[in-house]
Amino acid sequence: MDRDPEAASSGNPADPQSIRELRARLGLTQEEFAHAIAVTVSTVNRWENGHATPSKLAWRAIQSLMKKRGAASR
Repeated sequence: MDRDPEAASSGNPADPQSIRELRARLGLTQEEFAHAIAVTVSTVNRWENGHATPSKLAWRAIQSLMKKRGAASR
């Protein structure tokens, strides 16, 4: 598995439920969310099912998307 222990300790809402809720708040499907942050749908699915966590690069893309879309970080 490619879990990132630093992601959990850096305050990232990287747990599966938080990622799913964030995507829902943005009003995006898994496919739309994946496209917006330049990852595969499979990657988003793995995050949401707890099989992986976002990398630092992916997390920066998520944060950028949240700012663009005006979503609160939590």
